[in-house]
Amino acid sequence: MLLRRKLPSGKVVWQARYADPDTGTLKKPLLERLGLSTHDARRLWAVRKAKALAQRRGEIEGGAPKAESRPVPDAVSDYFKGGKNRLRDKTVQTYRIAIVPFATWCKRNGVQTTADITRPKLAVFRDAMISRSKHSAKRGGKRGQVAETERVRSPISINRELRTLKTLLNTWRRSGVLPHLDSDAIADSLKALPALRDQPEYLHPAQIRKLLEAAARHDAATFDETREEHAKRRIGGTTPKYAPVARFTAFLLLTGCRRGEALALTWSDVDLEALDHEGRKVGEIRLKADATKTKRARTIGLEVSPALLAMLAAMKLKARPSEERLYVFGGKTAYTVDLVEAARARMIDEYGAPKFDWQMLRSTCSTYLTNAQGIFGSATVFMSAKQLGHSVAVAERHYLGVHRGIPREARTLEAAMQIEDALTRLSGRFPGRDPFLRPVSAGGLPLDRSAGAGVELKPVQTGASGPEAVRT
Repeated sequence: MLLRRKLPSGKVVWQARYADPDTGTLKKPLLERLGLSTHDARRLWAVRKAKALAQRRGEIEGGAPKAESRPVPDAVSDYFKGGKNRLRDKTVQTYRIAIVPFATWCKRNGVQTTADITRPKLAVFRDAMISRSKHSAKRGGKRGQVAETERVRSPISINRELRTLKTLLNTWRRSGVLPHLDSDAIADSLKALPALRDQPEYLHPAQIRKLLEAAARHDAATFDETREEHAKRRIGGTTPKYAPVARFTAFLLLTGCRRGEALALTWSDVDLEALDHEGRKVGEIRLKADATKTKRARTIGLEVSPALLAMLAAMKLKARPSEERLYVFGGKTAYTVDLVEAARARMIDEYGAPKFDWQMLRSTCSTYLTNAQGIFGSATVFMSAKQLGHSVAVAERHYLGVHRGIPREARTLEAAMQIEDALTRLSGRFPGRDPFLRPVSAGGLPLDRSAGAGVELKPVQTGASGPEAVRT
């Protein structure tokens, strides 16, 4: 039944009324909200709806079970509760960006239960989502306040939200609470927008050298004078200002690990005695399934980077055999995301590093591994994909042929990146020295940088602070 109604504002609208065969509830949708603004469109919708209702009643009379439905707010809440066991915290935060506006839209447009979600409804929501303006921090507002701008959102952002909604709706569909949609209807109603796909950003050799130098300057920064230094218990100007991140930066660059994978890495995951297929001691890193984004364990061979193997060997001197659960970056307590993100911002703003993020270091590693013929030979695509933990198709589509300036004779990652000299300067000229820590005297005070003579560099056990040098 179609009814003509006059709103208090004086506007005339058309409203449909019908009983849902599954729930028995009376539905009263406004046809204007479905995009039906003409007489012919309303009539065609009413005819199709009547046929669909009759068909559904016949199915139920023939013995088909009635479809279940859930209130949309309850279904969303249950989805996030169940997601705690299968989704990472970061993934849940990303999903909320798309799902919360969808739940709000449903409330405003009369979509009370999951049974009310239909193809036309999804089409209307998709149009509303595409037309939504970009938000930014409100000028002069309180912290966290946002305001709409006149700028439109990018297709990449919109498509990310569309993928999230597809995931949500297909989860509901498999649970049997989305009676009017199948997988094809969901995919068709939430079709992605055409988007330009640029190649992943990566750092060129000159930029990598600049980054490593900035990381070294960041770690070398010290306070002018601390209370301990003022009391003459420590040489002035030797207390580090920040937690060191040069090792962390070099590690991501030479392994291609994700930021979270590196932060969760413990010394029990690092085997410096591992052999390759020819019996050579090359070392390897074993990432557990629960530490990876794909939930699949993988092994990273260190034969591609002797400099990385030497760095890890020097770092592991600080971990006693009984403390294998120490984190590689942080010791007893792992570095946090906030710590490394703050360090990244400082390296860019204060120490001259090129603009980068930790994901770009992963892309850089994959770019050089995939295109360096001297490292893996004809198996570059397969081996780089295995090392990085993504598919061969990703390596071919995004990284193959991107960088063509790699020397053919390069047999290691540092040679392919042309940063051997930068790593040498970073590690110093003393064999066995931990390149990222300052030498100290036997009394525990840092030595003057000019006091090179009479200093023998040898590892000592210093707890969580790492191997250091002692004066003999």
